[in-house]
Amino acid sequence: MSRTTRMTLLISALLALVVGGCSATVQGAPGPDRAPAPAEGPGSDPVAWTGRLCTAVLAFANPATKKPDYSASPDLPTVQKTMSAYLGAVSSGIKEGRSQLDTIGRSPIDGGGGVVDKVQNSMTLLEQDFTGAKAAIDGADPADGARFSATLGQVEATVASIKAPDALGALTSVQRLQKAAERAPSCQQLSTLASAVPR
Repeated sequence: MSRTTRMTLLISALLALVVGGCSATVQGAPGPDRAPAPAEGPGSDPVAWTGRLCTAVLAFANPATKKPDYSASPDLPTVQKTMSAYLGAVSSGIKEGRSQLDTIGRSPIDGGGGVVDKVQNSMTLLEQDFTGAKAAIDGADPADGARFSATLGQVEATVASIKAPDALGALTSVQRLQKAAERAPSCQQLSTLASAVPR
């Protein structure tokens, strides 16, 4: 067998291997990309995102609706402690809610960032109001009944006039987020509590 013939046979064998390899059948069926959906930003779940927003506001709303009852308080020092504990719980809830808003992530829908900014600003002002109210009641002297009662009345009036952050109202400015909020359990809970939050 000549050298040329051997070379031709070798090339033919190599081509057969290459072609045979390319024609092999791949097992399995085509399917969707199994990469997880993003947790924030475009492509993420708007229901989950609005749920996180409402959960942040609930951190304030839940303790805010548990207003103290003085009817069972035997004396003014007890009234002071009761009111101070209430204001402290609300202030802590506001801090927690603001912290949650800081980590809510990018909105899946355009306009969501503006909603977060609006709620965050409201929570900042709210924290200042409740912190000031707590300082006033803590600084009052329950031994001076007249002055203490006057301070308590002022604090109660201040708390009653505080405007709570209207997260649900802010979400109505973005129709797709409003629809998502209607499906988010925490937003439904917030809607139920809304009428009881001090305004």
